[in-house]
Parts: sequence; C-alpha cells; structure tokens
Amino acid sequence: MRISRRQFLRHSAVAGAAFLVSGAFDLALARIAHGARTQAPGFGPLANDPAGALDLPAGFQYRALSTSIIGRTDDARFNQRLSNGDPVPARHDGMAAFAGDDGITVLVRNHELDPGDVPGVRVDPQHPYDPLGTGGTTTLWIDADRKVVRSFASLSGTFRNCAGGPTPWGSWLSAEECTYMPGPVDRVSQDRRPDVSRPHGYVFEVDAHATGLVAPVPIRAMGRFYHEALAVDPETGDVYLTEDRGDGLLYRYTPDVIARGERKPSEMRAGHLAMGGRLEAMRVPLMPSLRTQNWGPPGPAIVPGQRFDFDWVGIPEVEPDIDEEVTRTLARARVGSADPRGHRDVRTAPGSTRAQGFALGCTQFARAEGITYHSGSLYVCCTSGGAGQCGQVWRVNLRTRQLSLVIEASNRDVLDGPDNLCPTPWGDLVICEDGVDTDRVLGLTPEGAVYEIARNAYNKEEFAGACFSPDGRTLFVNRQEPGVTYAIWGPWGTRARPARRRAPARNPVASPSSG
Repeated sequence: MRISRRQFLRHSAVAGAAFLVSGAFDLALARIAHGARTQAPGFGPLANDPAGALDLPAGFQYRALSTSIIGRTDDARFNQRLSNGDPVPARHDGMAAFAGDDGITVLVRNHELDPGDVPGVRVDPQHPYDPLGTGGTTTLWIDADRKVVRSFASLSGTFRNCAGGPTPWGSWLSAEECTYMPGPVDRVSQDRRPDVSRPHGYVFEVDAHATGLVAPVPIRAMGRFYHEALAVDPETGDVYLTEDRGDGLLYRYTPDVIARGERKPSEMRAGHLAMGGRLEAMRVPLMPSLRTQNWGPPGPAIVPGQRFDFDWVGIPEVEPDIDEEVTRTLARARVGSADPRGHRDVRTAPGSTRAQGFALGCTQFARAEGITYHSGSLYVCCTSGGAGQCGQVWRVNLRTRQLSLVIEASNRDVLDGPDNLCPTPWGDLVICEDGVDTDRVLGLTPEGAVYEIARNAYNKEEFAGACFSPDGRTLFVNRQEPGVTYAIWGPWGTRARPARRRAPARNPVASPSSG
C-alpha cells in the first residue's frame, strides 16, 4: 500500500482540531495549581473493565494492538508479531499518528529499550547505527476498523527511544533518553559501557512515509544529552527539546537550511534537520541560572502567574564526551547484570550540555518531559516539579518571549506526574500520567476542571504516546509494560460542559471605554 506524501503533509493526527484558547488554558491550569479539586463530568465515571486492562467511561471501547512483554515469551496476551514474523519490541513509549491512503492511520512508535532488553528491534544489517542496539521505532498501519493491517520496524540500532515529536512535514523525531558511550567501565565517566559500540544520546528522524527501516542518521547538531520530547514551531521551523534530568534545560534548535534562507518552514522535509543547526538553551536574563524546580533553596519559590522574559543562549559544545561523572563506586556489578557499571554515586558533569548552559545563566527545569506546540506557545510538563514533586506545567510564549508557571500540582489525586500530552479535537488537553500510584489518562477543560478518560487497571505502569487519529475519532495511547498500544473510541462529542456564567451587563457610564 502506498501512502501519499501529500496526505502526510497535512501534519499529524490533530490537524484541523479546534484547540484551546491559550488564555483559557492558562486559567484552567492555574485553578488546579491553587489546589482546585473540581471534577468535570467529562464522559462520566470510569467503569471497571471486566478484562482488568483499561477502565473507560460507559459507551467507550478499546482494542489492544501490537502487544509485547519484556524478557518473556510465555504469555500469549503480550507476544504478538510484526508482519514479517519478528516479535513486537517491548516497552512502548512515545508515538504520533499520521494520515495515510484509504483511511489508513499510520502510527510511529518508540521502544525504550536498554542494552540486553528483549524482544528488541532487529538491527538492519544494511543500515546499522549501533549493531548492539535494541531500541528504535515500529510503524503500524491501522485501518478504519482500528485493526493492524501492517506492522514493521522503521528505526533500529538505537537505545532508550523514549519520547520525541511529530513534524509538520510528516516525520517522527525519535529521541534517545540515554548518553551511553562505547568503552570499558570507566572510573570517571558514567556514560562508558562495553555493551554499546557507538555514542548515544541523539535524535533520529523517521519519515512516516517510509515502508521499512530508515537509515539511522543521528541529528548530531541537536546535541548529545538525555533527550525526551520535541515540538516544532510550524511558523519558524525551530525545534524545541526537553531534557529529562532534574537539572535539565529547555533547548531550541534552529536548522541551518532555514537560518541560511535555503528553505522556508513550509519547505522542510525529512533529512533537512540533519544538515546542521544551532542548539541553544533558554535563559531568563534578569534571573541568571534560575532554578524552577521549587524543591527548596536556593532561590525564590515561583508561583503560578509569574512571567519571566527569556532569551536563548548558544551551547558551546553540543556533543560532550561525558554527561554524568562518577563521584564514588558503591558496589560492583553482578555477573550478568544489565548494567555493567554497578552502583555508583554520580553527578552532572561540568562539560555536559546542561552544565554548560547553566554556567552561562540558562534556566533549569525539573525533569522536563512532554512538550506540545499550540498557537505560538509551548506547553511543557515537568514530571517531578514542585515542592511535592507532583508535577508542573509551564507555558513558553514564543511570540512575547515570556515564560510562566501555569500549574504546580500539590495533590496527586488531581495530577500525578504529568508526562506526555497532546491536544484533543474538541478543545481540551490530554495528559498521560507517570506517577507513583495507578496512572490515568486525563482530560483538562478550558473551564479549569479535570476528568478521567482512562485508568490503568492492569498494573501501575505509565501511559505514554497519546495521539489522535487524523479524523479525531480514535485516541491511541501506550501502556509501557507490558507494552500495549490501545485504540480508544466512543462518543467523544458528548463531553458534558458546565453552563457558562453570563457576564453582568456593563454600565455604559462607568465603562472605561465609554465616551
């Protein structure tokens, strides 16, 4: 089946959706930040799943697609195969949906696999990046009946492909959440390990138009660090990147082909990002080296509603040799251990991208993970931000260059470890939880209330990769382990909305605009 590039250029699954008004979104998040426990009726209460997998509201259905379980082959529920007969790789994570021909939805899905993890993505012998790599991506073609008609590996030879992001030109940016370097176990570098053969910690681009494995080309100018998620500003072509570290930065990547005027943002195609670019990190000039975690001193606590002007500072060395350095070794690795380095105390290396940026005054964030672009702004989830480490959501207004904290959850019943996020076709936001207890898929309304869309009834593993089909009828989301991609559908258009209060009539005499 051939998938037309024209259809891919309609962007991803949320194309044409009626998104939230930014101001209303900020109001919603601020209400939660102040401890509001208002619950929207949403689609109604969740009903217990008789199968013990996924609790959903009445009237909704799900189908489990393309399942896998790490290290086991004895559970028929989680041992499905790709179309070529290979086992489905384990640990499903970030994902995006794209439009294909004849009503096909194309899902490109990450697999967050470490050295030795099985089942993994079989390495392409013709286009290997790291022959020892177990991670990568798979691509699923889903028909109108929400059934898999074809599935195949699309990126191989990588590790810990955690999150990423779709591009407006129809590709998936798959990010490695690791900084492994080849070599024997080192007394100084935490990155060195003998079970990898190439440097890791890069972003790779997967053309959703591909019908098989793509050549694994690291976008080296995007930096070598603990990558998480990415979002593209379609108006400028800039790419924004998060770093899943407690002292991580927020980065911007400007492609050379755009900076030199060789391409307009609308002319970008898969492969152009790898031609080079400039990596920068956010800085609040009036508060250099600002710590936004709110975990305590040093620095003042940041409260929702505060706004900070920001700019961007170039990172001098984007591919450092060491991301974390060892301070002391506590125990040697056991024979057969998945990590040959053993138990160690480590700290951020002074040459890492985040240490370089922080020394230049850039701003720290607490495990920045999910990121999405909407109407000139970015919304960024910091999974462990806040005094209670329940999570934060930040708004980055790219047009006014202002940063603001719009939520700092203090109650895990309301929000617990916000991770991946995506907009909905009906104007709300979907947030996947990666918290300390039972994780959920939540909806957030413009009125400031939350509601449950789904609950993990099987175990306490996280949800990831939420995205909508191009027609807005199906929500796809992953449970990481055992790995399951769920297709969820039902009466999305019936979400109950509270009655809006009518604004009082203005007194024309007292109105500032009268006269």
